[in-house]
Amino acid sequence: MKAPFILAPILLLSACAPVPDHPVDTRSALSGEVILGRPLDPGRLPEDRLLSLTPEIRAYLASIAPDSPPRQRLTALIRAFEEGEFAVEYDADSTLTAAETYQQQRGNCMAFTLMMVAMARALGAEAHFNEVEVPPVWSHDEAQTLVIYRHINMVSRGRRGRRVVDFDLAAYDPVYDQRKLSDSAAFAQYYSNRGMELMQRDRREQAFLYLRKALQLNPGDSDLWSNLGALYSRFGHENQAEQSYLRALQLQPGHLLAISNLERLYRNSGRIQLADRYAKKARYHRRHNPYHLYYRARDAYEQGDYRQARTELRRALRRYEEDHRFHFLMGLTSYRLGKMEKSHKSFLEAFSLIDNPATRNAYMRKLDYLKREGR
Repeated sequence: MKAPFILAPILLLSACAPVPDHPVDTRSALSGEVILGRPLDPGRLPEDRLLSLTPEIRAYLASIAPDSPPRQRLTALIRAFEEGEFAVEYDADSTLTAAETYQQQRGNCMAFTLMMVAMARALGAEAHFNEVEVPPVWSHDEAQTLVIYRHINMVSRGRRGRRVVDFDLAAYDPVYDQRKLSDSAAFAQYYSNRGMELMQRDRREQAFLYLRKALQLNPGDSDLWSNLGALYSRFGHENQAEQSYLRALQLQPGHLLAISNLERLYRNSGRIQLADRYAKKARYHRRHNPYHLYYRARDAYEQGDYRQARTELRRALRRYEEDHRFHFLMGLTSYRLGKMEKSHKSFLEAFSLIDNPATRNAYMRKLDYLKREGR
């Protein structure tokens, strides 16, 4: 699934964390004057009606199990979607409102989740936004400026407990860490995604306004600052890009994308000494960040390069041993390499670290599949 994706968790390594060592001034970046031609008028910021539903949608919802309690009505709505009564085609580059998603029958996971949350709440069911820590996928523009996308789905409560509603539930894995998002934080992601889509179409003013709206809603989100820096970088405004990236690093010192983008910015502008400094920091964090190593191991495993996967996992585990995912993937890798004793030991370690029944069940399904595959 291409977009939006969440950035992988970063273990802060304070010894070499690249906290900016000179003042950060984001006033120009926030004003947008270099893009808009004048300082930002807050009245120009977009106010999309993200969860509003049209009379047509409300009429459709009124027909969904009208005499049942809200939870059953939500179950009936989800069944209607699964059975194709109303369809939404996945479109990675379409971050739409709830009503737009229903009317156009397309959208990415943010669009789909907005629609489902709005419809669930209209049925009287509890529903909230859920951010899922899937392996990061970064897109980039022609200048190789990295951009962050995130994955989001809906969570509600059913009779059997927590219910996840995902655009591609078959690909959803409860093993991934996740967290409940406030409406405001989820809306900030929507505006950021729309801003990035507008940037790719060279609509710089609208892109800025959407990104600025995202930061108005969630000014402490380092990813949003990194994306604002990507916008300024794309259109050649180096000072504003630099200050945006540095602000991201103030908020999250190990923000690998901000570090990498600063290195590119300094190198492209001829500030080679600074570029080399940030390149060194990026290499350090890639080598020492256990999650970066873990995702490298996942990539190697999925490509069938089990020896490389084992090498990356060993490096990750030397730095952090408390994540069950590292041990479980080591178990799978060792199994593929015929190291059965090591595989068994790694699986036991993974299960000892799990405190989520859904994760335990997901792992058991994977192990059952392995057993059937080996017969």
